[in-house]
Amino acid sequence: MTAKRFKLQAEKCAALAKQTHDEDSRARFLQLQQTYLHLAETEEQQLAGQLSAVAVEKEREAAGSP
Repeated sequence: MTAKRFKLQAEKCAALAKQTHDEDSRARFLQLQQTYLHLAETEEQQLAGQLSAVAVEKEREAAGSP
């Protein structure tokens, strides 16, 4: 899944938490929301790391070329 998809799922969980009247269900939806937000953040960090690695490699290639 992409970070955008994880964030969308988090929003859905938050909406469901607001709609339910059962405290246990609300707590589960809020926990799921936090989990999805954490997954989105992790995905974004991984992507940033990959982009950074690509940028470093391109710089190395440019420095090594005549």
